[in-house]
Amino acid sequence: RAYVAEGADGVRRAGGRLLQKLWTPREIACADEQELENFSSIRPQASKAASIEQKLIPPGEGWTRYDEEKLINQHSQVYFVQIGPEAGQYLKWDAPGMKFESVGAPHTPKEFPIAFSTGSASLIRKGAKMDRAVILNDIGKIARLALKFPLGFVDTPACAHALFQGLRTAESAQWCAENFHKKLLPILAGKIHTYELKELEDVLRRALEALDAELMQSAHANSGCAALVALLLGDKIAVAGVGRVRVALIPERGAARPLLPLCAGDPYDEDECARIREVGGGFVREGALYGVPLENVDDADRILCARHSFEVLGLGPDSSLDVKLVKTLYRKLALRVHPDKSPQDADLVRYKRAFARLDSAKDAVEAMLAECAESCRELHRVLGCEARTRVGAAALLGTEDVDEAEKASKALWRKMEKMRHVSPDFAKAEAVCREAVAVLRRPFSAEALPRQEALLREGLPTSRAMGARDLREPYPLVVMKPQTASRILPNGRHRVALLVGATADLGDSELASASARFARQPKASALQWCVACGEKSACLSAMCIGVDTTRGEEPAPKRQRLSTSGVGAAEASVRVRHILFAHQQVRIVDPMLRRTPAAKNQQEAELAALDALEKLLAAGKDPNLFLRLCRELSDCQSATQPGTLSGDLGWLGRGQQEPAFDDAVFSLPLNGYGDMVVTSRGVHIVQRLA
Repeated sequence: RAYVAEGADGVRRAGGRLLQKLWTPREIACADEQELENFSSIRPQASKAASIEQKLIPPGEGWTRYDEEKLINQHSQVYFVQIGPEAGQYLKWDAPGMKFESVGAPHTPKEFPIAFSTGSASLIRKGAKMDRAVILNDIGKIARLALKFPLGFVDTPACAHALFQGLRTAESAQWCAENFHKKLLPILAGKIHTYELKELEDVLRRALEALDAELMQSAHANSGCAALVALLLGDKIAVAGVGRVRVALIPERGAARPLLPLCAGDPYDEDECARIREVGGGFVREGALYGVPLENVDDADRILCARHSFEVLGLGPDSSLDVKLVKTLYRKLALRVHPDKSPQDADLVRYKRAFARLDSAKDAVEAMLAECAESCRELHRVLGCEARTRVGAAALLGTEDVDEAEKASKALWRKMEKMRHVSPDFAKAEAVCREAVAVLRRPFSAEALPRQEALLREGLPTSRAMGARDLREPYPLVVMKPQTASRILPNGRHRVALLVGATADLGDSELASASARFARQPKASALQWCVACGEKSACLSAMCIGVDTTRGEEPAPKRQRLSTSGVGAAEASVRVRHILFAHQQVRIVDPMLRRTPAAKNQQEAELAALDALEKLLAAGKDPNLFLRLCRELSDCQSATQPGTLSGDLGWLGRGQQEPAFDDAVFSLPLNGYGDMVVTSRGVHIVQRLA
């Protein structure tokens, strides 16, 4: 009965009780089946109750003790009942109803026969490297090692990738790259049931929002960056981006198509222009959005971009505010921006909008003065303050102490209280006070403060970004609204192109044609897309994810040939030849170098390797081209070996080279060329010979 009810575990429990039982003479004399039920784990008509005498163990990892009856998965807040009438059930606390509700069993992870390979590239035309790439090939392992919790309920393969591009400096991109996994993985662990596609999109959206919220409180808040992230779980892919980003899906055969279209954020887009005008305070010039007044702006533009009613009328912070001054300024400006007075070649619609705003600003200020002149002047002083700088914030609040600043901010609100229902700008004044307190609270070193505040004068090439606090608070000219997409991975081999900045402007057909020869070399594909952009940007970046869903359909590879070069040679070994492109920024002394490298840095070495790889792939099965290129281009002494041995590294076992080199060569088919491999020696082109 124990076996039927519980299997082998039940037999072991029943046997254990039998061994521990002390039999009395009477029990031995009267032993029958009924007596055995007194200590057996199985009882007639009560097998269910008997089966839960022992505490049940839930599947998966991450369960901790909650009380005597229940375990809890801390990240998902799901409870498992081990004993009692509800044993075996999964529960979740319903806060509004103040009770536990039953939920389904956790997801049983599946391993899909899908292979991923990822490569990123950047091309610096001028200035510093602004992008940062994050490649998390095994998020389960990273969660366990870096964050000390298991991620045991997700399908595999499970990987995440991100591309961050700094918009003013690289500081925010660096910060986001370092902290991305700390936001994503706990959110992903928050559900132990099956993830649907839309739920994966929500995971990425929440991860970006959490990352942005912390970035806004950091010392790099004004830097600003665009972000593009991808999450691959089993046969699902989800992407999310903010800024000038997009994602394309490029099949090995067939036309490329968008997965995530170019995200919103063009400052010249009609909808974005309308939103920026409504907020006020934004100027767009030469493709960049500025949050400070620009020079050589006509009166119509100045009025349309003014942040509040006082600025529309040209009332400076030192103006002695009264009704007479308001009417005088109104008459002067009305003569300049009235539609009937506009120049012949001027935009009449723009002048009509400017005159209408001027009219409403005059009426608003007059109404405020009529309600309470003192409160109106206080509101004018607050709105005229530059609260985004530390000096301006301290001047507004009268202190640099954070605790005192909180009190001063509340005192200002009380002084302006009479304007709450009269002024259309009262909410903006409250936002200015909050931002002044936040500026004083934000950590800055004395050396970094001038550099960070200098960023306030720099424009942003997009109206959607992470960070860029000066353009989001107190006036939200820039917003952080990630756009998402997801799908089931299609059958076959595909490349997923993650494009940020200028590379996002490449069309689907351009992406496919530019990298047609690199269908199985993701890093080379990404670098080729950067090259295809030409001189469009100072820093170009892209990432390529190679996806192969045919792994389970292909026949198993033949057994590896054993190396005969020595006794006890490793069974898993390959014979490889390579071309090494070393560069002058290599940090180690390489005893195998045959000459001083021609490339000054890694970028030049990668471009030279890309050109050589393209020639090799275009030549097809020409056996002599590799030898010629190796003797001509390779910086390794192996290139000087005679005849067909040029560049030959012999038989290599796992662990003899760096991990990146091992991963590349052991995944190659026979006679196949791998992707560009970056190691401490430089950049390699590799070919597997056997």
